[in-house]
Amino acid sequence: MSYKTFILLCLYIDLAKGLITSEIIASHNYPVEVHTVLTRDGYYLDAFRIPGSKFCQQSGPKPAVLFQHGMSASSDVFLLNGPQDSLAFMLADACFDVWLSNSRGTRYSRRHVSLDPSNKAFWRFSWHEIGTEDVAAFIDYILDTTKQRALHFLGHSQGCTTLVVLLSMRPEYNKLVKTAVLLAPAVFMRHTSTLSQTIFRRFIMAMPDKEYMYHNRVFNKLLSNVCGLFIARVFCTTFYLISNGKISKHLNTSVIPLIAATLPAGVSTRQPKHFIQLTDSGKFRQFDFGIVRNLIHYKSLEPPDYTLSNVRPLTPVHIFYSDDDSSTAKEDIQNFAARVPEAVMHRISTPGWHHTDFVHSMTVADVINKPVIEIYRSFERLSSPTFT
Repeated sequence: MSYKTFILLCLYIDLAKGLITSEIIASHNYPVEVHTVLTRDGYYLDAFRIPGSKFCQQSGPKPAVLFQHGMSASSDVFLLNGPQDSLAFMLADACFDVWLSNSRGTRYSRRHVSLDPSNKAFWRFSWHEIGTEDVAAFIDYILDTTKQRALHFLGHSQGCTTLVVLLSMRPEYNKLVKTAVLLAPAVFMRHTSTLSQTIFRRFIMAMPDKEYMYHNRVFNKLLSNVCGLFIARVFCTTFYLISNGKISKHLNTSVIPLIAATLPAGVSTRQPKHFIQLTDSGKFRQFDFGIVRNLIHYKSLEPPDYTLSNVRPLTPVHIFYSDDDSSTAKEDIQNFAARVPEAVMHRISTPGWHHTDFVHSMTVADVINKPVIEIYRSFERLSSPTFT
């Protein structure tokens, strides 16, 4: 039995008592810290930090990297492939200070100074507020804690959306981002085709502001144990992939029980609604409340577009995309890249490379992770002898 297989089996056993980010990190013998961040609008958000690795012999402070997850995920998603294939662990081994965020509404960020998750007001947010408030708060907290002047950023899907929103709406944050690596960024969505955009769109658009795709610990344990059975794993894999667009031959199916244990992590109904609005409009713009509420909120009949010319981190935006991603289509990615001041395109030429493969592919270490690490290292080499 290989070391990787042994660790995955140990994690499957842990599923019986529930799986959380800090336990995943500790199970691989990495140090872990839990930090709580307070946003301007009163949400308490948990972040998990991997401050070091036994494979890093560097003393002193290390360059910080902020990870921002996709819509239905949480910090767990960047760890499930294990230390050999997960970018978070690989960056820790490469002597980076890794911070894994959790957006409001996820299972790690369900507290507020005055609102309870049972209150509808708690869920009155889309990825707009996650960008302008949550990501901003994480950046401020990390830089204050590490005493650094800027950090590296890594986002997947909606995680990319939130950074683009932040840099567009609050451009003063551009100078705090050394490099922005966007994996399959969900910005323009005209050509997307997922279950939420097709079969479930009417159901989603009819829902009030509330929790959607919530994490139920008991149900997720049960689902994970079922998906751990070989006979059921094919069904679980197929459903997971179809829900994210289409089936991929590159997915590391051994992590399916872990995915089932941790996803979905909890979102607001406004998040998928906002994406559906982008598909319908063909624009990248703020949430559409309807004519009357738009007049009150925006002083205009329609919501304003995000100002993509404001997106100017310290280096050109790095965009990773593929030809076969039906969630964030190539045409929409190219439209986005053409509208930001500077972009470096990283096309994944592997046939059939889909949305989830940017995180869970069997070859993700070589195709995605190592090039990303080199982007961060290149910045640090150019900014030597200091990285602040």
